[in-house]
Order: sequence, then C-alpha cells, then structure tokens
Amino acid sequence: MPVETIKVPDNAVMPVKRGHPWLFRDIPVQSEAGNPCILVDKMGEQIGWGVTDVGEIRVRVLDNKVPRSLDVPRLLKDRIRRAEELRTRFFLDGTNCYRVVNGEGDGIPGLIIDRYDWVCVVRIYAAAWVRYLDDIVEAIEKFGWVGSIVRKLGVERVDGSKGLEHLSMAEAPETVVVTERQMKLLVQPGKGQKTGMFIDQREHRDLVRQWSAGRMVENLFSYHGGFSVAAALGGAARVVSVDIAPQAIEDAKENFRLNGLDPDHHGFVVADCFAYRPKGKVDMLIVDPPSLAKGARSAGAARNAYRKLHRNLADHVSRDGLMASASCTARMTFADWTRAVEEGLVTAGLWSWLWTSQAPVDHPTAMWHPEGRYLKFGLLRRRT
Repeated sequence: MPVETIKVPDNAVMPVKRGHPWLFRDIPVQSEAGNPCILVDKMGEQIGWGVTDVGEIRVRVLDNKVPRSLDVPRLLKDRIRRAEELRTRFFLDGTNCYRVVNGEGDGIPGLIIDRYDWVCVVRIYAAAWVRYLDDIVEAIEKFGWVGSIVRKLGVERVDGSKGLEHLSMAEAPETVVVTERQMKLLVQPGKGQKTGMFIDQREHRDLVRQWSAGRMVENLFSYHGGFSVAAALGGAARVVSVDIAPQAIEDAKENFRLNGLDPDHHGFVVADCFAYRPKGKVDMLIVDPPSLAKGARSAGAARNAYRKLHRNLADHVSRDGLMASASCTARMTFADWTRAVEEGLVTAGLWSWLWTSQAPVDHPTAMWHPEGRYLKFGLLRRRT
C-alpha cells in the first residue's frame, strides 16, 4: 500500500504535535481514503502519521510519532482490544449497554463501537475505515460477550444508506432489552437514534433518579423515555413524557412496563416540544433537545434557540423546583451553552447551578480536541 507524505500547514503543526486527530480539507491529499500517510512540517520533519480521508476532514491522525511500520490493521486491532478491556473495568454493576470505542478518545478517529447486551453495533463516520472493516470485525469477534456484530448505516458521506448491515455471527433482533444500573430499556439499533439509544446520558439519568422522589416531573424531548423511567423509578409522583414522534411515545410506555411501572399512572403527550408548555407548575423539568447546529454558521442560531427555549419554560418550574437541561450540540462550547441557559432563565426568579457535567467515562475525549466535547448537562434549582 503506497504511503503518501503530506506537508502540514504551519498553523496545524502544533495541534498535530499535541494530539489533535483531524486535518481539514485545505490539506493537499492525493491518495484514496484509508491510505496511510506520514505528516511533515515545512522543514520535512516528521510530526505524525494517519490515514487519508474524504470530505471536510482529509486526514485522520493516529499518532504524533511515526513507527517503522505503518501497520493500520494491527493498530486498529490493538486499540479496539485495549478500549474494550478498559470498559470491562468500568461496568461491574450489571450494566450491559455502553460505548466500547469512542472514536478520537480511543485513538481511532471516526469509528464508534457500542454494546447492547450481546449485540455489537459499529458505526463508521470516516470513509477511511471502510477498507479495514474486516479487521475491525476480527477484533470485535474476540470480545467474550458478543453474539452479533452489525453496522449502523446512515452516514451520508460514507455509506449513503439506512438501516443495519449484518457483519458477523448471529443476526441481530429488531429490539434488544438492555440493563442500565438495574433499569431495563429497549433498544432498536436499526431504527433508533445514534446506534440505538443515548448511552451518553447514563450518569444523568441516574442523577435524575436520585432527585425525583415525590416530584411532579415533565420530560421534554423524551424520545424513548429513559429520563422518564429513571424519574418514575426514583419515586416521582407523576411523570409526563413529551415528544413529537408518536412511536417514541409508544416505546416510552413499553419501557415503563419493562420496569414494572404502570404507564396509566403517568402522562404521555405527542407534541412539538419547542411549542409545548406544561400545564401549571412542575417540580422537575427535563429539557434535552436534539442537536441544534449542524455547521459553524448555525452555532449562533443554536444559542438563540437554547435561550428562547429556557425563557419559555422557566416560569413553569415551581419554587425550589429543578430543571435538568442538556445539550448535544457540538458546535457550542460548554461556556456558550451555560450562558444561553442563564440568559433564558434570568427573567424568571433566582436560580443556582446544582450540578454540571459532560460526557461519561465510556465516552473519552482526546486532549486538544475540543470538538469532541459535545455533551453538556446541568441541574438547576429555582430559588424564588
């Protein structure tokens, strides 16, 4: 396989040396996606290596030191193995749904591997990895828990398809029931958001469960009702789940049943959450909208949307009530998001941040890669 040498612009040399995993479209790449390449500065000094790609990101940087052999399959297998071994130390509580490989944070930019009980879901965000799919599967087949390996399609610039592609072992069922800290949740890898569910909100669901006892709770953008079930299991007096998708609401009801909860004791509403308003005051309001910015130009509009959303909802939270707010908009920094929330709440009494956090332990982010810190969460209390 030919190895291309790529001269890195001066403004990108230091980021590569520090460990940033991307080089963008202004890099002169000649070879096809997936070819190994050596990165050099203007003096010809080697500063790292990676694989070429197509689209906005032209090189996926794998290391800031160049080995004697640029053996991509060996590197992939080694990093996948090490990532999986690390996860087995994290989850000793019966949880069987978590991220096994988190792209850049595990040293494989653009590759996601998730576990849903015995089903392993691969998602490829970089065309560079398509030619190495057999090597990826070979590494996954060694996991002791895996019984089915599938690929979730839907990344337009890579596969241009939808649904699941069976890769190895048994066929995956349409629905898998997983365990997250003694909570049962249904997952539909072929139809659900991301690879089937929002695994990254695990710690925040647990926090909601701890704080929900006796409260009237409303969960906006509820999707399959993960936060709703957590609140109900935590002893909430009543939980209302709101989502624009009727099927998501039906799936939320099923999640209640899986956990021994009667959906008829709670509320379920099909509505546009941006226009929805709770009827009266609530003791805990959960606000977890989808990403509101797909590109740099839409970041300002996203800030305005978060500000407006919180302004419209703030008065519906009771005195000493809580608001659990989250954002998965990668184009917004944590500081920008908290500022938008605060500006939205400023006219509705006095508030305090009780808790702020970002991605959980199975979603590591590489240092010097701020683009990877997409998840933001905060728990606020209304004091007046």
